[in-house]
Amino acid sequence: MDEEHGFESEASHVAAAQAQLEVARRGGHSGAIGLAHLNLAMTLAAVGDHESAVTEYAELISYLDLARNDEEAETQRWLKIASPSAPPPDAADIDPAQLQTFARIRRADSLLHQGRRQEAAAELDAAAPGCRGFGKGRLRKQLNAVRKRMAQAATPEPQEAGPAAAASAAARTATPTSLPEQVAAADELLGQGHFPEAARIALQAIAKCDTSDLGMRARARQVLGMALEGMGQSDDAAAVLSDALADYLGADETVSAAQIAIPLAWRQWHTGERARAIEQLRQALQFTETAGEPELRVQLHTDLGSLLDQDGDDRGAKQAFQAALGTAEPLDNTELVANARHGLAVVLANSGSTDREDEVEALSLLESCRQDYEQLGQTDRVAGCEHEAAALLGRLGSFEAARGRYERALRLYEELPAELRDTGSWPDEVADVRRNLAALQSGTTQEPSLFQSGGHAMSHQGG
Repeated sequence: MDEEHGFESEASHVAAAQAQLEVARRGGHSGAIGLAHLNLAMTLAAVGDHESAVTEYAELISYLDLARNDEEAETQRWLKIASPSAPPPDAADIDPAQLQTFARIRRADSLLHQGRRQEAAAELDAAAPGCRGFGKGRLRKQLNAVRKRMAQAATPEPQEAGPAAAASAAARTATPTSLPEQVAAADELLGQGHFPEAARIALQAIAKCDTSDLGMRARARQVLGMALEGMGQSDDAAAVLSDALADYLGADETVSAAQIAIPLAWRQWHTGERARAIEQLRQALQFTETAGEPELRVQLHTDLGSLLDQDGDDRGAKQAFQAALGTAEPLDNTELVANARHGLAVVLANSGSTDREDEVEALSLLESCRQDYEQLGQTDRVAGCEHEAAALLGRLGSFEAARGRYERALRLYEELPAELRDTGSWPDEVADVRRNLAALQSGTTQEPSLFQSGGHAMSHQGG
């Protein structure tokens, strides 16, 4: 009887997702239709019907091909996103290209569960170009996770079925009624990686809020922004997170506002809004002066230092990193201390000073944070410290010492999964190491492009 009830529940969840798709089709907005299509496909996969899911994903991908060519709709989407007076982006504003990339990854997963490995590999290859660039970190992780499963198993993995699968699908198709329940459900779905469903419920919650619900609307917008980021829509995410920050400040929730200011500043920086990104972090430091959140202030100082250094303000960057380190050292947080040390080391290593003391201090700081990252088991960051130290030693003309550091960095990078080699610092970590090692081996060390610093990106999670 329980098994029969489970099958009935599965059918009801699929029917609910199909009904949502019909409602979206009647509305006629391509983004809403795309999300509803994706929700149906993921529901089918959740209940174990991967054959139908594969078909649904294929229909969605074909539909999005058409939506991507609708230039008028794309123009209206960007006008709305860019307008400060417009309401928050809704389901009609989803970027078809990013949604298609996400759909291809999920379709590859369902194909893999059916043992159709060659087709799954082709789908992942088609998705790969859409996973490149800033703000696509979660898409890259999902793509690599499916590739890893493909490499590990030649047979389909056992799937949840019956009542358990129905309960899993229920969390994605059911829509809570009260505002706090909606935000909590959206946040839970976000944590599980179900970005389209999290976005759908967060949008519904935002629509319910009025000026008396600023704190709740801020949380809903934060979830929506992170869900959009999870689908690779970094620009859209920045617009929504900016609205969330304003709502948090309006609700006098300064700590939450400061927490959002960090990822928002990095997104603004990478879209060319450099002055705005720097000002965002400075303001966050101002309104958290009395918040009693030293770890948050360390992170704000560290990220501010990174942006100031990249903006050419060596003095301001050095002051920011020194403030971060001074605040971090009394705390029991090895990673924050290591990040501040790494940032200060990069500033000193690239200051252009004729005083060798800066370079010596930079090498000492890099060794300290390398040991900290090693203690934390963060091999990617250990490799990054070795790489940065090697580059500095190369610039100083200590070629044998540089060679040893580059060799250690290369060994560490090669031990890492491919997705963790990309620290965000060098365009291609392994290629940069090998190029410098080849130059050291041949003695052709005068090329200006050799021994380049990787900068600060290693210490942050910009995506």
